[in-house]
Amino acid sequence: MSEKYNGWSNYETWNVALWAGNDEGSYNYVRDNRPYTSVKAERIALEMYPYGTPDMDGRMDMDKVNWEEIAASWNEE
Repeated sequence: MSEKYNGWSNYETWNVALWAGNDEGSYNYVRDNRPYTSVKAERIALEMYPYGTPDMDGRMDMDKVNWEEIAASWNEE
């Protein structure tokens, strides 16, 4: 069972949100593709990070991401 990480469901969810929000190109891409569902958030994130973010151990970590939480975050202004 995953533990919360910096206010997010787990490390992997926090990490995707961090990378998508701190890189200007990724941030603009996320912003321009609103609104999000969990399925769309996962698809967009996998387009940006097909092998996981640079901080992840690979694609398997992306399976741990809480996509509903990412979608909700990305839908906020």
